[in-house]
Amino acid sequence: MDIKLLVIGNLDKPFLQTGCQLYLERIKMYSKIDVIEIKELVNQPINVLKQNQTKLMIEKLAKSYPDYYKVLLDINGQQIASEQLSAMISEIQTYRQGKLLFIIGPSHGFSEEIRSKVNKIISFGAITLPHQLCRLILLEQVYRAFTIINNEKYHK
Repeated sequence: MDIKLLVIGNLDKPFLQTGCQLYLERIKMYSKIDVIEIKELVNQPINVLKQNQTKLMIEKLAKSYPDYYKVLLDINGQQIASEQLSAMISEIQTYRQGKLLFIIGPSHGFSEEIRSKVNKIISFGAITLPHQLCRLILLEQVYRAFTIINNEKYHK
């Protein structure tokens, strides 16, 4: 399986860097995984930032990841449980060439246009998460999903 995390911005807090690195190493026991960071645009009005960041992301998706199953993390997405994420990953691994792309947007989010360019939109709940913390939570959940798939004891 080939998993990519396409994220806006980089990690600037050591505890997040440490946590993400821990889960990246754990996930590598099950799958190839890469994090691709795209520079976050700044110094523009929020609506302009959202439009420009969305345009850049859509171009990147079309150019570099046309054959990946694309999952956008968004507060307004479908709330999923760990078991549902595990089932989704298992299905992609089996039936969709094993190519999975998670997208985490910038702090102000994307414009609505991006919703039509992805296969699925998920949420980890109604709470607002900083996008850097969302990356750590996503990595932990991907690791948890693989332990569920492999009937390992980490989950619960």
